[in-house]
Amino acid sequence: MRVAAVLCALYVILGAFGAHGLENILSPDQKATYETGLRYFIIHALGLFIVQIIYYIKENYNPYPSRFFYLGMLLFSASLILHALKDILGIDVNVFARLAPIGGLSYIVGWLVFAYTLARK
Repeated sequence: MRVAAVLCALYVILGAFGAHGLENILSPDQKATYETGLRYFIIHALGLFIVQIIYYIKENYNPYPSRFFYLGMLLFSASLILHALKDILGIDVNVFARLAPIGGLSYIVGWLVFAYTLARK
């Protein structure tokens, strides 16, 4: 739950940076990509809280949903954010956009593993 709290704080930092520091720098498409990455990031940071609370209540723990959420945050959310910022960062590679589908799949697998874990007990 501590990691989830830190991730929520990171979301606020990145959101403020996007709203104030990148406001006039990013194109509308880049801003939309940045915001999509952030949206999925916070959904899954909050999802980490939910998963941990339910595991605590049900006394049934499986580490894999959280691991898949972390992977999704890295491969989906972070890759979209970096893709949106690639011109600013001077990155001339589009690999980030290619990682996003794997990250999206990681989010899906995390939720399905969580559902399976709940159904098991």
